[in-house]
Amino acid sequence: MAGRSGLRDEHANLTLERTAEEPELGWFPWGDADGSGHPVLQEFQDDRTLGERVADAVARFGGSWPFIFLFTGLILGWMALNSLVLTDWLRQRPFDPYPYIALNLVLSAIAGIQAPIIMMSQNRAAARDEALARHHYAETKKMDHLLDRNTELTAEVRQLTGQIHDLTSEVRAQLVGPQRSDPRVRRAKP
Repeated sequence: MAGRSGLRDEHANLTLERTAEEPELGWFPWGDADGSGHPVLQEFQDDRTLGERVADAVARFGGSWPFIFLFTGLILGWMALNSLVLTDWLRQRPFDPYPYIALNLVLSAIAGIQAPIIMMSQNRAAARDEALARHHYAETKKMDHLLDRNTELTAEVRQLTGQIHDLTSEVRAQLVGPQRSDPRVRRAKP
């Protein structure tokens, strides 16, 4: 039982060390979760223009649960405002009656602006992924070359080990003489 407890404590310590080294990311999508830890990705992050940074932030926020909840709340608020509050304040004449045509126009305008911005960010993400894939391909080619060279060296070591074994056997045979190296010849007892 002590061995298992020790392993559990060691795992807990490793987990604590790992989480202490990793930055804590918040639940919000506009935090520092750009994933630019890789050198290739860091180059992409460093070379961004203001427009590209804005597009990335809009895409990150526009594709998140907080955005969905916030936007749903705004739509429900608009509907409640026009259906209940403004009806009483404007003597039964709401600003945007039930089919909510103005709301529809606002939503269409937001979607029309947001879609190209998100597409710009997605195009940048595709270019970043392509650069990362090229880097990984180059690294894989290097590793393949190293593996091939390692295989060649291992074969050479095996061949040299065989030669050393053969030479050691020959030297032993010459030093010991024929009576000890040949199991058929029995050594006389003194």
